[in-house]
Amino acid sequence: MKRIFSTLCLFIAVAISTVSCSSDSESASSLASINDFKIAIANVDVASITYNLGTAITVSVPYGASLEAVIPTITVSDKATISPASGTKVSFVNGESKPFTVTAEDGTTKVYTVTIKVRPEVGSGSKLKTYKLNDLFGENSTTTFTKYNTANFVTEFTKDVDDFGDITSTTYTLVYNDKNEVIEKKSETAKESTVYTYNSAGQITTAVYKKNSVLTYTYAYTYDTAGNLASEKRTAHAEKDAVSEVKYTIVNGNVTKENRFGEDYTAAYDSKNNPFKGIYPSAYAAINAGIQSVNVNNPIKGTFADPAGVKYIYNTDNYPVSAEYTYFDGLATVSKTFTYYAN
Repeated sequence: MKRIFSTLCLFIAVAISTVSCSSDSESASSLASINDFKIAIANVDVASITYNLGTAITVSVPYGASLEAVIPTITVSDKATISPASGTKVSFVNGESKPFTVTAEDGTTKVYTVTIKVRPEVGSGSKLKTYKLNDLFGENSTTTFTKYNTANFVTEFTKDVDDFGDITSTTYTLVYNDKNEVIEKKSETAKESTVYTYNSAGQITTAVYKKNSVLTYTYAYTYDTAGNLASEKRTAHAEKDAVSEVKYTIVNGNVTKENRFGEDYTAAYDSKNNPFKGIYPSAYAAINAGIQSVNVNNPIKGTFADPAGVKYIYNTDNYPVSAEYTYFDGLATVSKTFTYYAN
């Protein structure tokens, strides 16, 4: 009888052990972790993307990267799933976090946040120092670009205007936000300020100009499908809100036609570097476009000059150091000189 009882106990112990092991091996996993996280963005080098992993994942991408179709590649715990799923396109908003939920095999969930930040714009590194303009029937001035920020964008410049020996000097400051966007242009000496408003695409849509704290002008900007400036409308509040408009045609970064007060002004360009190229962020540069202003290249012929066009002398970096042309059938001469800071 003892032997039978002992044998029965041994059988029960083995059975319990077997059931226990079977139960342990078949229990669902509760692991719900992101083990690795990477993204791919069209036209962005993967080497230029940096990560800070953790429960709150932050990703840094270069300026200009589109966040509308980001493709994450995500590795999670064994037998876990994640939503949004790895390999699917996800739209992000710069600086705003998006939740990613990991679900373990046993239903346990863990929420991660992913924030993608677009790095601020950086200038070209070619810094204009002085721009001198002599025009017999126009402006005679010297503009000195005195300060640049660490991104190589102008933060301060002084313009000296010579009106037949009467020189007026005005210093301007460009105020930037953390995205390297110009949010204000102001002058303490002239008692004036222009404040800029941006849309979600990073374009300047409006500007408000005040003189002695009095609202003077409001500007509204529109753009073509390529993102080039198409129109600038100015409302003059001191003139019964009179509205004037300048329309632009821009090809390959150059203003080929301006329409001012119903009259067209045209220009053709060289293949060299414009002196104002890269010293302003792209959005601010866009609203300062003009045949005689910001372009990618330099105007060589057009309605602004006599048929002989403009004679340039360039430095070894293909930026102009001087330009000269005539208009009014040779009656007036315009000369420009440019100097640059050493890189």
